[in-house]
Amino acid sequence: MYNYEHRKLIERITKLDELPTEPESFSQWIKAEAHLDFLRSNASENELVIYASGEYTFIHTVAVANDRLTPLDQNDLLHWSLNPYTSVASYVTGGGREDVWVERGLSGTGTKTLENAVQLIFGRTFEGWTGQGRTYYELHQECAHLMGIHWRPEKRAYCRFNEHGDLESVVSVTSREDKGSNMALVSFKWEPLEEYLAASNASLVRMFDFTLLRRSSFSGWSDEPEQEITESPDFFYRRKVVSGYAAYTRGAQIIRIRRSPKAIFTGIKDGWFGKKNKEYVEFIAYDWRNKRVTKISTDPAATTNYFQAKGNALPFELSPAFFRPEVLLKYKADRDKYTVGERDVSCRATWHLEAIDVNEAGQVHAYICYLRRLPYEEQLHWRSFNEPPKPSISERAFINDFKGEFVNFVQPLGKVLSIVQRWRHDKVAWWTLRDEKLLDRVNTPLTASRDEWAEAFMALAKLVIEGFETKAIRARLDAVQVPYEKEDKTIALLEKLLSKTGTPGDIQKLVGLRTVQLLRSKAKGHVEGNEAQRLAQDALMEHETFANHFQHVCAQVANELESIENWMS
Repeated sequence: MYNYEHRKLIERITKLDELPTEPESFSQWIKAEAHLDFLRSNASENELVIYASGEYTFIHTVAVANDRLTPLDQNDLLHWSLNPYTSVASYVTGGGREDVWVERGLSGTGTKTLENAVQLIFGRTFEGWTGQGRTYYELHQECAHLMGIHWRPEKRAYCRFNEHGDLESVVSVTSREDKGSNMALVSFKWEPLEEYLAASNASLVRMFDFTLLRRSSFSGWSDEPEQEITESPDFFYRRKVVSGYAAYTRGAQIIRIRRSPKAIFTGIKDGWFGKKNKEYVEFIAYDWRNKRVTKISTDPAATTNYFQAKGNALPFELSPAFFRPEVLLKYKADRDKYTVGERDVSCRATWHLEAIDVNEAGQVHAYICYLRRLPYEEQLHWRSFNEPPKPSISERAFINDFKGEFVNFVQPLGKVLSIVQRWRHDKVAWWTLRDEKLLDRVNTPLTASRDEWAEAFMALAKLVIEGFETKAIRARLDAVQVPYEKEDKTIALLEKLLSKTGTPGDIQKLVGLRTVQLLRSKAKGHVEGNEAQRLAQDALMEHETFANHFQHVCAQVANELESIENWMS
């Protein structure tokens, strides 16, 4: 799926290349004024055309060191002769030598200015291949590495994740082989390209050729002289017009960085440290230094730390802010994009909020110094769930974060995860991790939402129950001579195995695993009805909250997994 701006460029170029039917319109069209206007406007747009090959449009762009453009030899550049299929390396022999060596660099460009320029994209044709993909476009590896972008075929683009964790098309590619396409186009997002140009001390040289005519009636060019037109030092071309018949406009456009190098370099360095385009918000938080509940900004200037506290009364940056538990639902709803752990939440390849936890009242809490690292939009999301503290932070957070000690207790869900991770590490025969992502997708439900509660049991069932290998369990039953029925499912087989620990005929019930399976099928797996509602009400009646109920079941499951491990080992 192409990005929107790239698609619009295709539409604009296609429209420019439409052959007018009226003679007067045709006479104006061949002068390429509309095509030149396109170049002028596109030079300042966010999506820049680097290569285009349409019905009548040809554009090709390379990066050239600024010292080769000063002074600029316009006459030299007007004799350019290259395209993206020009090779940047070749085997060479001869000259009195018997060996073969490699010569590198762009050559045969028709100009001195463009010799050894950086070709940003390369057109490749797989000779002899007749199927899809015979012709394709590669990106200069230096650009790919510096921009941190990777080819994604479903996007038809070289992409990276933006600050929101969404896939962003940086270099978009259309080929004539693509469905519904009658042109080839490669476009770059301007900002990463500008950063590359600034760091390389280079500018773009965009060459263009608009040869406009009716091919069916064209028989050759007249002897009329060319015009050489210089619109500006950075935009010049040769033009020949055979009035009412045909014309060509062929020239070069220099595109330089728009911002100062200092501003660009500051932006690059700020991006390394998470300061780029940084904005801050205020949170209601507990200022434990001054023993008060107040609003504290995530701006570093609004807080201090232990080492810089002398001479000021600013709140410590480890002041906690508190939030309704619904703050995490956004992240739990998109598990491909976000990962929610017991004490952290992260967005793929972009941001990570550490040291969160949940207090006795079910409030999620986070420290100001970590909230400030979030993108501004994420800070606004968290602020929308911000509320005054009820109790203080969790006991675990106090021990870990302030006393600097390890806790001597493990939450039931943590115990379950520890067991299955051990099984995975040991590569036991009776259980397999079906999907790496499942370990990150099981979370304690924190809200009063039945959907969140049901989703938690669904994830737990997928991780634990679906991981059991029925064939290995049956083999173990055969080894200890315990009979079973052919239709017995996993839990029933495990119960018969565990019954060996009791008196003959006494079946050991796996209450925790059966509860997980029941809730997976009744509360989430099927359409919700009266039974699902009754199960939810029973959980709340007995345990007060869905969180308490989930942890209770996890404690049962952990004990049962240890029993299974003892008998299967």
